[in-house]
Amino acid sequence: MRRSNPPSRDWRAGLPFFYGWLILAGSVVSLGLTYSVMYSFTVFYVALLEEFGWGRGEAAGVYSVFMIVTGVGALAAGALSDRFGPGRVIAGGATLLAVGLLFCSRLTELWQFYLSYGVLVALGVTLAGWTPCVTIVNRWFSARLGLALGIASAGIGVGIMVVVPLVQILISNFGWRAAYISLAGIVFLGLLPVGLIVLRGRPEDLGQQVDGAGSASVGPTRAGKLPTKRGMEVVDPEWASREWTVGTAARTTRCWLLAAVKLLGGIATQMIFVHQVVYLVDGGYDRMLAASIVGLIGLLSVAAKILWGWAADNIGREMTYTIGCAAMLLAVGLLGLARVVPSSGILYLYAVVFALGYAVSAPLWPIVTADLFAGRYFGSIFGFITLFSGFGNALGAWVGGYVYDLTGSYTIAFGVAVAAKAASAGALWIVAPRKVRRVRRSA
Repeated sequence: MRRSNPPSRDWRAGLPFFYGWLILAGSVVSLGLTYSVMYSFTVFYVALLEEFGWGRGEAAGVYSVFMIVTGVGALAAGALSDRFGPGRVIAGGATLLAVGLLFCSRLTELWQFYLSYGVLVALGVTLAGWTPCVTIVNRWFSARLGLALGIASAGIGVGIMVVVPLVQILISNFGWRAAYISLAGIVFLGLLPVGLIVLRGRPEDLGQQVDGAGSASVGPTRAGKLPTKRGMEVVDPEWASREWTVGTAARTTRCWLLAAVKLLGGIATQMIFVHQVVYLVDGGYDRMLAASIVGLIGLLSVAAKILWGWAADNIGREMTYTIGCAAMLLAVGLLGLARVVPSSGILYLYAVVFALGYAVSAPLWPIVTADLFAGRYFGSIFGFITLFSGFGNALGAWVGGYVYDLTGSYTIAFGVAVAAKAASAGALWIVAPRKVRRVRRSA
């Protein structure tokens, strides 16, 4: 019988630690670079509005198309990751992402922006980003999945923190065209080696176990207590034992309710995120300060995502998400207050609270999907459900700009964001992932 990839011939098998930690490190880099492109839209948006004089609704529509394409593309990203491996998919996405950004640097008409950023860059982001990274992290972690995805998704915050202010500096000093070219080089040179070298394989390929079981010593802690062991408790064996595919999952109410959670959450988050910089600039705040607030949100979300991942494993998925949604609602109030009472202090408080609310979604959604539909075709199922996140993100970005063009204000749009986020939290309690699987802790 022919054996492929025996552990003894793979250099990774000789490493003295659990290779899953390198999977997490590679995912941090991949997500940080990929989503810095997505979130830098907010600063490019201001520069392009100034140069071309486009309406905010029609220009924000580019971001909406971007979100729709990333959502639809998640279906392909999940299926391709299941078939060819997430690393190869990420490398292909890096190439497409760089090409799209180079086209962005040459645009002169709005339709070119729709094509280059809304389609090409969006396809690159979805192939190099969340779906393949979640798929490979899910292969290496189970009982620690919440913490692992919290760490991985923190890379998005690192990207926002570092790249968004850098893009603003490049735009201010060299122009937006040069900024797009620079961004293309950064993401391509960073993503290609990570995808081809680091993000590949499964634990069994290296003679290791999921969660690194067996790699740590077992014995009393310094406090003299036995270490706590974690494991996934199956609450509903009949549900958990099914061989889930996209087709079988789509025939369940839980699947569509989870899609609603992501749709509503996406509407709320992107309606605020896309328009926050221009909202603050309209209110008289300095552009660099407004861009720095986005960077600060990225910085704070690094720790927040790890915190929410840990919380999901310890206080439950539903409670964690509800607390995060409450933080988002408070943040919207602070953003409005910052216009009524101009104050950098309120602005920084907004950044802290918004970072908490924004950060909860990244680790929670894939964790809940894995609780419900873990198995061989997880990547494809997660891609399918992510489609609705893309629709929500697109709708939120577009509605924000459209409502502003109609009314000259963001008041109604931000009210819609509040209602959508509250409904998203309520829907997750109905999905009830705790009734299928939950983390068990025992001494």
